[in-house]
Amino acid sequence: MNKIYPYIIDNKRLAGYYELLLDDNYKVKVFNKKKDKEIYDTFLPMIKEYMFWTFNVTSKTEFNNLSNDLKGTVCAGYKCNIFEKKDTLVICFNTGVCFVVTSDKKEVQKLVQYKEKEKMREINLSEDTAYDAKIEKDTMLYVYILELYKMINLNKLQNEIQNPNIFEKTRKKFVEFTQEIFNVTISEKFDEKEQRQIEKWEKELKLDKKYIEVENQFELLYKNYNLNDNKNETLFLMMLIGVVIIIGIINLIIGS
Repeated sequence: MNKIYPYIIDNKRLAGYYELLLDDNYKVKVFNKKKDKEIYDTFLPMIKEYMFWTFNVTSKTEFNNLSNDLKGTVCAGYKCNIFEKKDTLVICFNTGVCFVVTSDKKEVQKLVQYKEKEKMREINLSEDTAYDAKIEKDTMLYVYILELYKMINLNKLQNEIQNPNIFEKTRKKFVEFTQEIFNVTISEKFDEKEQRQIEKWEKELKLDKKYIEVENQFELLYKNYNLNDNKNETLFLMMLIGVVIIIGIINLIIGS
């Protein structure tokens, strides 16, 4: 049975990582509007653009003929990429959050090594966690991946906001994440059973609770950093006034 194994890589080296996957005989999964009609018809345009950009590939042959380094560079320009090799899928988002979907544990061990496990520990998630993929439809598999991604990326953002040097950059990533994926409707074509399953996943992963928690931390730290900035500005202004007064007194003394 297939399982889903999450891991995290350095998002600054995505192009190189994609090239390594391609060199290891993974192929970029190029979706076709006819062959993958259910996926194309199910997901709304924003989600298709976010996860399944290869629907827009006009010539599969021309794309496949690109060198691996060029393919890696092209893929790194998109929000999400899906690679396949035999019965294994690798799904990577531009944040560095990735997933292996497979029943092949050796393939998992090859892809998820010490550095990737360490990055999972850094955001307080178990590096050995695997999620069951008892899902018959591909559409629902991708929905589950998306829900898992939301949970992991929220933990990643929560860890990053602790660093004041990159706070503003992280805050912008949080806003982007909210606008592009978290608050976006996935589809309007799920039946009642599928909708209940999605709601069950969201509840199990505590997505709403985690989002509110991270949002509150952003607001608190933002106010705190602004307060410190105001204190620094006030202190600087007082020092400046003091210097002006001293210079004025010196000038009066010299003038007299």
